[in-house]
Amino acid sequence: MTTFNYSSVTLNDLEKFFEIKKLKSKDIFKDWFDKRYELNKDENDFVERLVDMHFRHINNYSELELVGKVIAPILNKVNFMMDDKNIRDWYEVALKYEDDEVCFNGRCDFVVAKGYDSPINPYFFIQEFKQTSASFPEYQLIAEMIASIKINNSDMIKGAYIMGQSWVFVILKKVKKNSYNYHISKMYDSMDIDDLKRIYRILQNVKQELIEK
Repeated sequence: MTTFNYSSVTLNDLEKFFEIKKLKSKDIFKDWFDKRYELNKDENDFVERLVDMHFRHINNYSELELVGKVIAPILNKVNFMMDDKNIRDWYEVALKYEDDEVCFNGRCDFVVAKGYDSPINPYFFIQEFKQTSASFPEYQLIAEMIASIKINNSDMIKGAYIMGQSWVFVILKKVKKNSYNYHISKMYDSMDIDDLKRIYRILQNVKQELIEK
């Protein structure tokens, strides 16, 4: 059995077992990104205030400061808590998948999933860059997304990875057994007001998709 730990996995590790192709295509994000979500006055004020408070200092923030001051406020404002659907957001949560061939194990920075005491069906992941980690957040995210596709017995999953003030959105699609394509968006700057509004809309569109399920 091949074991993958999210916190230390590299692309070389994944490619020993999976066929993984990285693609860049605008079209695949259209259905997700182009859904209309209009920020209200409170949300617009929140975005402008967040940028004004942090753009001078964000590059000096520690990992904990970045999460506490910038990332968590954005995610809390979106608010993925949907009690009527038994869906919520989870931070630093354990997620394991195991079959006869592979084992994925470790803690996810952030995941929106169905579940009460633990995530059962993951829908959306965010992986944050950690200075202390030897691996790149893109590949940690891909490992989590592969595990999610296996857990859900699905063909596609969405996510994002964050490096400092930069956000990149990702769609992973299963091509066939142990073969995946992943598509990356442009990089969005969370300290640019227009980009942050776009990030916020994209996250709200994830929430709206789950509401409509």
